[in-house]
Amino acid sequence: MRACVEFPVSSRRLFGLSQQRMMVAFEIGFSCGDRCVVAMETGSRVQEGEMKVGRFLAVVLVCAAVNVSTAQAKGTSPDEASKFLDTLATQALNVLRAKELTLEQREAQVRGLLAENFDLPRIERFVLGKSWRSASGEQQKEYQRLFGQFVTQTYAKRLGGYTGEAFKIVKAHSYGKKDALVVTEIARPSGPPLKAGWRVRNGSGGLKILDVLVEGVSMAATQRSEFQSVIKGHGVDGLIEMLRLRVDKFSARGS
Repeated sequence: MRACVEFPVSSRRLFGLSQQRMMVAFEIGFSCGDRCVVAMETGSRVQEGEMKVGRFLAVVLVCAAVNVSTAQAKGTSPDEASKFLDTLATQALNVLRAKELTLEQREAQVRGLLAENFDLPRIERFVLGKSWRSASGEQQKEYQRLFGQFVTQTYAKRLGGYTGEAFKIVKAHSYGKKDALVVTEIARPSGPPLKAGWRVRNGSGGLKILDVLVEGVSMAATQRSEFQSVIKGHGVDGLIEMLRLRVDKFSARGS
């Protein structure tokens, strides 16, 4: 669907040139991916009335806003999220099944994959909650450094002992307005398969994991609850110290 609007505009008003007039035609595209096209042609065909520069620019801004809002309203494709997670899982499983690597080497390589594919900045702020705004610049910087290590170490440790059980993607669907949820299963030698939901968002940095739901429980929400409890009793500095101790403990095990 397109709308074409014609405005007679004085070139003198727009560009400070002669009295010659221009016919400005705006072709505004409302379909996804359309561009705003501005065509100017000089000539004698001039309609009555003039449009001020402010009105001219207003139409340009409206045209741009239509395209921007359309792009922002588009959520993450479940199919794309599924392919993204399948690729990530394949890479991780290749590392975890590599018999020539030690447990510590497998964990280190998995940490690299997680750091690259998790949206750590967004997760960090969500988990810290309102305390993020009240924390000093130094506190924020140290928290981010430790939290990134803590998250990747935790998941790498859980996956490091993986012995090759079957992994499969069960389904993927939209999750809210912006995200997609990819549901996976890992078969276990004993007991029912382990189900997990991977919340994925397509942002400016591409597809990233925002959260992992294990048996329906959000890991980010669980972490936030734990961290808020620590902050309530010991402040942000107390949380930073707790993270430092946990990171050091993980590092000592791997050395």
